[in-house]
Amino acid sequence: MGRRTTALIAGFLLLGGFLALNMLVGTHLRGVRIDATQGRVYTLTKGSRNIAQSPSEPIRLTLYYTPKLAQGQPQIQAHAQRVQELLQEYERASGGKVVLTIVNPEPFSDAEDAAVGAGLQGLPVNASGDSLYLGLVAVNAADGREVIPFFDPSQERFVEYEVSRIIHALANPRKHVIGLISSVPMEGGFSIDPRTRQPIQTPAWRIVEEMKATFEVRNLGEGVTQIPADISALMVVHPRGLNDAALYAIDQYVLGGGRLLAFVDPMYESDPAMDPSRPDANRESELARLLGAWGVEVAPQMVAADRDLALRVRFQGRRETGPLVIWLDVDERGLSKTDAITGPLQRVMVPSPGLIRRVSVGEGTTGPAATIEPLLTTTSVAMAIPVASIGLQPDPESLLAGYIAGKEAFTIAARLGGSVKSAFPEGRPRAEGEAAPTEPDATHLSESKGPIQAVIVADVDCLMDQYWVRRENVFGVTMVSRFRDNGALVMGALDNLCGSNDLIAVRARQDTNRPFTVVEDMQRRADQRYAAEKQLLEQKIQQTQQKIAEIEARRSSDPTSTLVLTSEQQAEVDKFKDEFVKTRKELRRVQLNLRQDIESLGTQLKFINIGLVPALVTLGALGLFGLRVSRRRRARVV
Repeated sequence: MGRRTTALIAGFLLLGGFLALNMLVGTHLRGVRIDATQGRVYTLTKGSRNIAQSPSEPIRLTLYYTPKLAQGQPQIQAHAQRVQELLQEYERASGGKVVLTIVNPEPFSDAEDAAVGAGLQGLPVNASGDSLYLGLVAVNAADGREVIPFFDPSQERFVEYEVSRIIHALANPRKHVIGLISSVPMEGGFSIDPRTRQPIQTPAWRIVEEMKATFEVRNLGEGVTQIPADISALMVVHPRGLNDAALYAIDQYVLGGGRLLAFVDPMYESDPAMDPSRPDANRESELARLLGAWGVEVAPQMVAADRDLALRVRFQGRRETGPLVIWLDVDERGLSKTDAITGPLQRVMVPSPGLIRRVSVGEGTTGPAATIEPLLTTTSVAMAIPVASIGLQPDPESLLAGYIAGKEAFTIAARLGGSVKSAFPEGRPRAEGEAAPTEPDATHLSESKGPIQAVIVADVDCLMDQYWVRRENVFGVTMVSRFRDNGALVMGALDNLCGSNDLIAVRARQDTNRPFTVVEDMQRRADQRYAAEKQLLEQKIQQTQQKIAEIEARRSSDPTSTLVLTSEQQAEVDKFKDEFVKTRKELRRVQLNLRQDIESLGTQLKFINIGLVPALVTLGALGLFGLRVSRRRRARVV
């Protein structure tokens, strides 16, 4: 057998073996995957795996997706593939407890009717009215249903969290109970008008209405001595005057694994208990004993101000508007994009918020302090303003005039974690006249059983309707429209805290769309140079126009002058035109160099991906083949 024949047979055998190996892997090793991406974005977190395995009865997921209508939209196509692969990962990890079905709801089909009936939202894609669907319907054995109307590509980082959330909700269908401790009448009723000091009837706050639509809300009162065991999460709003028994109940609840959402304000502007005749009256929440034991505080009598995030208001008695530096309209610059609570939000309004910061662990306690993960922050130019300098009605002009930009960002909402000690190291506080116990209280927790789960927001005003919703009466029907995400912040926090530890551990993932950082750096450098050239051109224009204006002024003062340009003026205009043309050429040259650099980099990448890598693989295969042939020949000779 000749060498050529041997080589041909070996080549066919290699090709056949390669095809057979691909078929074998595709048939029997579908579940075997290697995730080499940064951040392991294609691998479920441990929390999601635990949630997928938690249902006692199967949960059925139905993904509605119309791939034909997604053609020509690469962003949606890539996102749909990512969603489908993620759901398949849940199915594989569940061990049969999560069952996935993929349905193509083509236009005017029964599948499309089913998608619409389930509450999915279609994305119109053409003039014919065809809609693209990319949504999920999840159902448990008791016909409980959760729906994701549309997987928004801009929210890709939170797809895993949303899927884990609905699986956890269907696996645990009991309605969660929210315990409420508030010193303000959030549920409506009667309160004292701060202007007339007369009782008035007040409606329930919108946030309470939304909470009651999703959870069972139970008002525990400010005199609570023990938090019931069935409370899924405890919400504390503007705590003031809580006695030691109530503080101890909250302390033991959190240390025992309970979840806490607290709104603590250094200056609650709308405090109904405030006396308008006393602008120096204390409007501060009081939870320092608990937070101090955990190594955290809301800075007393200090408000965070931020010129860059300030809401613009109309100055009193004037038409002009300006920033009210203590009313912060927090946008993407101050919203954590890595936490599931704040990641999906766009804007949150927080009037006169406080500052959350770390302090030494409270007196009488020792041990580690809680961890602080910022959720809402100011920008780095923020400053802290004493409450005493603000007064009863903030003056935007005086606050702006006294504003001094800082050099660090302040935290105004945070997630607390870690192991902490009790604020009551000696045990349950005794009532007046109560005898000391003869034996230690076996139920007292001197430290947390594990990492605590708490969210602290250094503001109370943000919960009030006027800062995030509008109520309008339309033909006798009250319509509510949201202009800020304050309600979504509260509902997201409660939803997250009511979940299991596995769900809370599921955070935002990295985007699968990875930026071309080298190209972006090249673009940034070119933009900086372009901006410098543009500024130079504008300076030249201004200088030339100034010279022409000076010449025109001298000519106007001369009664013998005419409307015809003088030779000096014409020379200046000609000079300006020459400089303008030269500068435009320089700008075009910069842009051309930028394109050439990017095109050159693209050519190099194409050569590496299309030519170099396959060539190296081929050479490696040929080298391996040659090595084997050489060994066989030596074996025959021996």
